Amino acid sequence: MFEQILEGDLSARRYLVAALENFMRILGVLLLLAGLMRAMIIFGVVSDPQEAFLALSMQRRVLLIFFTIFNFTAAVGLWNKMPWGIVVWLITVGVDFFSQVFFSGTFGISPLTLIFHLIMIIIYVTLTMLIRRTRLR
Repeated sequence: MFEQILEGDLSARRYLVAALENFMRILGVLLLLAGLMRAMIIFGVVSDPQEAFLALSMQRRVLLIFFTIFNFTAAVGLWNKMPWGIVVWLITVGVDFFSQVFFSGTFGISPLTLIFHLIMIIIYVTLTMLIRRTRLR
């Protein structure tokens, strides 16, 4: 199968497109769950009172609302296999990376989240490049 992809076989393209569509759907579900977790904080469904929305700093509140909205938007776009879903997802990843790396004192840093984002981007780019390679020949 991999040899067929590298040779540019168009019959292998179906499998790659299906894999990309499944990847987008799975990523959409994960973003929906992340958005729900963030929405629970906004609505006050937390076990620790210090994690409540009003107990957070203004910067954390703004970022929490941003990620809630963008995660839900990206989840809908990815589930429906829309190109703008990928764009919104990449914007969300960029803001998350930027806020964790450059403002780690304010927002903290989560290496697992950054690694997860990196792995998802690598999977997306790999599938997209393989699909484009089958299209060129």
